[in-house]
Parts: sequence; structure tokens; C-alpha cells
Amino acid sequence: MQRVLVVEDSKVVQQVLRHLVAHYLNVAVDFAWSLAEAKEYISNQNYTLALVDLTLPDAMNGEVVKYTLEKNVPTVVLTSKIDEYKRQEMLEIGVVDYVIKDNRDSYHYAVKLVAQLLRNQGCKALVADDSLLSRSLMKQMLEKQLFDVQVAHDGEEALKILKKDAEIKLLMTDYAMPTMDGFELVKAVRNFRGRDDLAIIGLSGAGKHGLSARFIKYGANDFLTKPFMNEEFHCRVLQTMEQLSLIADIKESAYRDDLTGLYNRRYFYQFAESLLKETARKNSLALLDIDFFKAINDKFGHEAGDQALKQVASLLRSSFKGFTVARVGGEEFAIVLADISLEQAYPLLDAFRSRLAAYDFVINGQSFTITVSIGLANFQNVTLTSAMRLADKALYQAKAQDRDCVVQQS
Repeated sequence: MQRVLVVEDSKVVQQVLRHLVAHYLNVAVDFAWSLAEAKEYISNQNYTLALVDLTLPDAMNGEVVKYTLEKNVPTVVLTSKIDEYKRQEMLEIGVVDYVIKDNRDSYHYAVKLVAQLLRNQGCKALVADDSLLSRSLMKQMLEKQLFDVQVAHDGEEALKILKKDAEIKLLMTDYAMPTMDGFELVKAVRNFRGRDDLAIIGLSGAGKHGLSARFIKYGANDFLTKPFMNEEFHCRVLQTMEQLSLIADIKESAYRDDLTGLYNRRYFYQFAESLLKETARKNSLALLDIDFFKAINDKFGHEAGDQALKQVASLLRSSFKGFTVARVGGEEFAIVLADISLEQAYPLLDAFRSRLAAYDFVINGQSFTITVSIGLANFQNVTLTSAMRLADKALYQAKAQDRDCVVQQS
């Protein structure tokens, strides 16, 4: 579980940070006023990241930063001013980054930086460079940003790694490499990984004009000239990953039903079609319909009907973790049970039907019961249209059998 420690002695600044943290971070956050209090927190909790003020009443010379780093807590520093000596000292002892707090936007940047670093945790990155020193340096810098980093000594090795591991989200590639240079690597990678799925940052030595434009045209998201400053490296990587995260959020939003938060009909059809390409897998498809839903709307009103849909969706989500659940109509839901045969799917669905029927739904202070009819069909070596037709036929039979039951395709 991710957890963040914020150490700041100014009441005004801490109030601003608390407000921003509530908006941007969906993790547990503890606030400390001093080094002593920070030590107490760290002795009792494990922290993913720390955001700390460089100067505190009981730690005037940055002792809090040294302490958090000694305890292996990646640390972002807040400071009102910094000279070149202090900057070098901070980088040498291993802080992730520092933020100069000279206006409200700086606090906004600091919290967004923390948010992106938390998203980076466990995210896979690949560094492709024929220089051992350069590879090692970038690996170390990316690990400070909480990435899980792999390395490749040339473009061909990097391409093989990327083809095997679709979870890699960031590629940093040098231009000049043996067997396959950075341009050829980027062009090859973009044949199977798009800009919204894999971020690529190109690198090359200074003095080679036009390389940045060519990298971008071939499919890179950004470019860095070596040697680069630590701050520039961190900013470019974080901004690139933030863009990737924003695109992912937009796509996720487009695939979600606004009311229930489940996947919507569009996503369901795209996912189901892709699943059919894996013909060797045994899958099942279930269609669920809330019984007498119109009566709920008529008795309690449409707002109450929406509340009922949300509660049913919540039960579906908790009961079918690991499976794809979608709202495909007004009161109709679909579940794709991948790698589950009809014989395995039937008891799972019947158990959910029983759980739902026994659940005490409460709307506007009134309790009532909801039941569902479920149609179950085989979802292997058939078209999606055929599978939907079979599941719908089984659902119709369930409704004809006094509802509140599961019917398997005949």
C-alpha cells in the first residue's frame, strides 16, 4: 500500500499542501511539523515517498532529507532558496528532485510531481544505450523515480525485450548504437506500440544537428541531448509520463459507464472481439437483466432507479473481480468469464443470483429486494453476434421461468 509523508513547518504552506494532496493523491498521507515528528512517523510506518521542507526549526541544515534517505524513503525537497553548492549537495545525496517554493504554482507542481512518481512505482522502463556508463547512469536516475528498469546494449536487444514485454511503458534510446541505431529502433517499435501506449525519449550527443526533429518524426515523444542536467532529465521523463497517464485516463473515461463506473457497451464489444481471436481459450458469456426494473422506477422514481443500478453494479464488481463486467443496456449487464467453461460459470453466477436476492437494498430510507435473470452461453469458436444471441435466448428463457434464475444455453 502506498503512503506519503509530508514534512513542513509552515501552517500556511501545510494548509495549501493539504488541499492539493486531497485533490491529486488517492493514497494515505501523513503530515509532520518537524524532524522529531517525522522520525516518529517513519518508525511506525513504511513510506513510498516523502515531500520534505529543507529547513525545519529542529533541522536547519537539511538533516530531515538525510534522515529520510537513510531510511530508504525516496525524497522530494521543498526549499525557499537554493544555491549551486546546496543544489549539488542535494543531488549527490540522492534526492529525487527539488522544488523551489516561491509561489502557489510551485506547491501545485510539487504535489503533481509526487502523484506522477506514485504512478511510476512498478512501471517498467527500458534503457537502450551501447555505453555501459550511460546505461548505468540512466538506470539509476529512473530508479529514483520509482521505475522498474531494464537495460539493452543495442537496438536489436531492446526490440526483442519490447516484443516480449508489453508492460514496458517508457523507452529511452540513444541514437548511435551498433546493429540497430535509435532511429531504426523507434521506427520498428512504432509498428506495434503506439505513442499513447509506450513513451519514447530519444538521446544523442551534443553537436548533432537535426537529430531531435528526426527522432520526433520517427515516433519519439521527446528528445534529450547528452550530457544533460539531472533536473532536465527528471522533468522530461516526468512530463512525458504525465502525458501518457492523461491519455490513459481519457481512454479509460471513454470506456466507462458514467452512472455505474462499469465498462460500457463500446468497451465490451471491443474487448469481446479481441478475446475471440484467442480461439484456444474456453470462455463463457453471461447476460443479466434486473427483474421488474420498471416497477422500481414507478414506485420510487428514476433517481431511485439509478441508485439501484449503482448498488447492483457494486455487487457485480465485488463478486466478479478479475472478470470483465459491463453495463450494455438500461438495466442489462454482461460478464465475460475468460478461461471459464459453462460448467464452471454456472455455479458462480447462481451464487451471485442468490447473494443479490438476499441483499437488503435501501433507497430513500426504504428497504427492498432485487432479483436478476441470467442467460449463460459458450463464448468459444463462435462470433460475438452468435454468442450474444445464445445468451439472450437463455436470458429470455430465464424470464419465462418466473425470473430470478440462471439458464444455460440449450
